[in-house]
Amino acid sequence: MGRKPIPIAVMDNKVRRLTAEEIEKREAAEPKGCSDELKPPKELSKEAKKEWKRLVKLYRELDVNILNDLDIGLLCAYCESRAIFIEAQKQWQTGELYYTDKKGERRENPWIKIMDREGQNIAKYGEQLALSPVGRARMGTAQAKKEVESDPMAALLERGKYG
Repeated sequence: MGRKPIPIAVMDNKVRRLTAEEIEKREAAEPKGCSDELKPPKELSKEAKKEWKRLVKLYRELDVNILNDLDIGLLCAYCESRAIFIEAQKQWQTGELYYTDKKGERRENPWIKIMDREGQNIAKYGEQLALSPVGRARMGTAQAKKEVESDPMAALLERGKYG
């Protein structure tokens, strides 16, 4: 399994070492950022739609466009997982950690399993959507390095050639 592709907008070219022509081709081939039509699908639950709107608003505030119409399925999955997690959390908080089944055996509350499963989904989808600390760090590190490269004095200081 190879490396995950990184959008050109957040890629550190010192690591990838692409030519100007390769960068130009990748930029032209990559989908652009959020469209004005990035609305929550009708199929989403009420709670998932709230999460969708919250996230799209936050994505649009970023300096780098990382979300586009091709990410609708992934964003739907994240929002529904989040909605299911919240509902399971509410249900679990009203019950006990363990219960006794009909056979008299002690069992874990099923809402905990749902929370665990959806928590794993949230983490998986969140990293892909730059919603996790790891995802944001990948995006932020590359962006910070680009900013240093765009400022000749900062680049000079970064390389330790000053003084």
